[in-house]
Amino acid sequence: MINESKSVNFAGSLLAAARAETTKFFGLRTLVGLYASGLLVTIALGWLLLGASAKASGDNGFDTAMPAPLLVFATLQFGQLFFAAAAALHITNEYSSGSICTTLQSVPRRGTTLGAKAVLLAVLGFLAGVGLILVGTIPTALSAEQYGEFGFSDLISASLGAGIYLGLLSLMVLGLGLLCRNSAGAIVSAIALVVGLPQILQIIPIHWVQTLIQYLPTNAATLMATGASEPYGPEVALLVLIAWSVALLGAGWISLRLRDA
Repeated sequence: MINESKSVNFAGSLLAAARAETTKFFGLRTLVGLYASGLLVTIALGWLLLGASAKASGDNGFDTAMPAPLLVFATLQFGQLFFAAAAALHITNEYSSGSICTTLQSVPRRGTTLGAKAVLLAVLGFLAGVGLILVGTIPTALSAEQYGEFGFSDLISASLGAGIYLGLLSLMVLGLGLLCRNSAGAIVSAIALVVGLPQILQIIPIHWVQTLIQYLPTNAATLMATGASEPYGPEVALLVLIAWSVALLGAGWISLRLRDA
């Protein structure tokens, strides 16, 4: 009974803290603007760039056909930076303004504080990922015409892949934000993880380095969304993304516990 009562109390505290985090998130125009920009940029690039490019290349005899949902997913290479920045600023803004002290006074249990932020960012990231694929597929398919034909399975795979990836990416960046405690450091670290590191490692002609690239977050997300079986399948890709989020968020949790606010 005691353990059950503690579980109920923790769940209630977590829910209350999550509501407070939601209010703080949507009360900051910068964070809302970053999410809106990420959605608009991703959808616009899928429609105006990749969709139109696929049609033009196809008309010229190149084999560029790709399901429209995957064309939209490909634009996440750019759009993900907006969502990552929002996740970073959600925690680093509190350190820069000093309001982290108020947050920890309101919710003394740091695990509850971190859990509330993690739940909010994971849910928002998942909904954003699913939404941008569902909304962006129509204009992209119209732009690509026959070169963007897709099936229902393509739409579901890309939608879930984008949602899961953005949700877990938000947790990774939350961890980086707790480690860096400043906006510039967290955002630069996030960009290095999802953009810089894959590009740098590609130029190193060592077999194990090239193998390592396949296990970076962006490549794992692509394998999960496309359903590819090589070099590993969607199930392993999901585990890779979970491992990255657990490692970085876990490191952030240790920093939050051991360091003063």
